Amino acid sequence: MDNEAFLPQEKLLIPVAGGSLAVFRYGRPVGEPVLLIHGITSSNRAFQLLANALVARGRSPYAVDLRGRGDSSSLPGPFGMAVHARDMLAVCDYLGWDKVDVIGHSMGAFVSVYLNGLFPERVRRAVLIDGGIPLPMPHETTVEQLMPAILGPALARLAMTFESKAAYRDYWKPQPAFVKGWSTSLDEYVDYDLRDGRPSTNPQAVEEDSRDLFGDDLIVGALQNLRDDVLFVKAERGLQNEPGGLYPMPVLEAVLPQYPKLKLIYLDDTNHYDMILEGSGAERIAQAIYGRRQ
Repeated sequence: MDNEAFLPQEKLLIPVAGGSLAVFRYGRPVGEPVLLIHGITSSNRAFQLLANALVARGRSPYAVDLRGRGDSSSLPGPFGMAVHARDMLAVCDYLGWDKVDVIGHSMGAFVSVYLNGLFPERVRRAVLIDGGIPLPMPHETTVEQLMPAILGPALARLAMTFESKAAYRDYWKPQPAFVKGWSTSLDEYVDYDLRDGRPSTNPQAVEEDSRDLFGDDLIVGALQNLRDDVLFVKAERGLQNEPGGLYPMPVLEAVLPQYPKLKLIYLDDTNHYDMILEGSGAERIAQAIYGRRQ
């Protein structure tokens, strides 16, 4: 599978609390819909390659810009997983979906878990891509202390300004996550994010959303009470291409027995970002969910 930019064919503005949520349809409106939910500082454009792979399997992908990001960046708070889950319910209602397959990456996987916990009757199938399982909190450590270590440059980036799209691309290209090379889909991903010289993500959204990544009773209960099998796709490496990844195997081996319906898929030779931002990773994820291309 190549890494060429794959642009959405339709933008929808869906009424939610405080305004309109931007949702993008990739490919033709045929086949079963799939709802794609991105990570904490990302946007719908993170799913270009996965959407292409899903279209090739007869699905109709719809990728959101979460509240506080991309074309939904002007939506006000409060933020948090429960708010995002209710926004996703509004998407389902607006588009007339009784049930829908939901694929979430990183923080989007936590939104997927919340959606499943609050409105399980609306989720046909859930897939968690390197997220959705509460992150371990070291003893006597606060969320504010831990988030810079996890998100690293992503948080610093939100406070930066860039004189042009070219300058913003130049910032991204040396990042360790992109060791497999650059592409036109990555050009589109970073160009879309830049708004008046600033990244589109609202820092307040990151601050409020990050608190839910370490789990609460709803997330734990939703994972423990899953009725159907849910794929959990783990990248071999982490946000900065570091060994072990966001979920080191010893951590997963300790927590997965608590969630018997989670089925682990280990995606070797990928990191937290390029597992969906590079073509081979996106293709492998699509094949794990839906099988080979039609």
